[in-house]
Amino acid sequence: MSIWLIVFLFVVPWVATFAGSMLGLTVKLSTRSRQNMLLGFAAGVMLASSIWSLLLPALEDAGENARGVAVVSCGFLLGIGGMLLLDKLLPHQHMGEPSPEGRPSHLSRPMLLVMAVALHNIPEGFALGIVMNSAMQPDGMPGMMAIVFGIGLALQNFPEGMAVSLPMRQAGISPAKARSFSVLASFAEPAAALAGFAGARLLSMLGGVVMPLMLSVAAGAMIFIVIEELIPESQSGDVGHGPTYGFLVGFWIMVVMAVLGG
Repeated sequence: MSIWLIVFLFVVPWVATFAGSMLGLTVKLSTRSRQNMLLGFAAGVMLASSIWSLLLPALEDAGENARGVAVVSCGFLLGIGGMLLLDKLLPHQHMGEPSPEGRPSHLSRPMLLVMAVALHNIPEGFALGIVMNSAMQPDGMPGMMAIVFGIGLALQNFPEGMAVSLPMRQAGISPAKARSFSVLASFAEPAAALAGFAGARLLSMLGGVVMPLMLSVAAGAMIFIVIEELIPESQSGDVGHGPTYGFLVGFWIMVVMAVLGG
């Protein structure tokens, strides 16, 4: 995989987050149903990406037998456990919730909102770093599949970027502060991608089951976020079927992209 492709995978998802955050400070998207439809779309993209770009390649790499299933299952559970731990330790607050989650802190409400978005972006960035490393291996993930994963992240990062800036603007936070917090939140994913890439690069030297294990860890973390955070947030309030339609559209777009890109 060329260095330019690595740059593409690293930059494009971040640009989408940043662009979504900036657009959320300017466009009029006041109805909750429209915001939730965007979150549903992001959840659909994220779930399909986890299956086609992480879980299935992990099973193929580990071997579609009892041993391979055991390796991928262990990684999947580790990813879920890691996100449960982060959810308990990282101070954060979701829009619409009366009180913060995680360890007690003195962070402001806007900063707690940023931390909630970071909680979404950490597993996504970690997964992106692992995918980038896998695509660099001679017998790893095909480059086109890695590109599809990166584009999928970009597609779901755009509405997620709006989801952090819109509530801040609606809560009466000044545009300058909202812009600063949005920029700060957008850096969570590339930072996690660097960590995931470095860790995967180091561990991949061990060979064996390490790569499928790490792919399945990333899948478990991402699917946990979809089920625990994105879907409940998208369905909060009386919003009708919009979030469901958004989820289905996002999911199917990624299925088509994975099939055509594979």
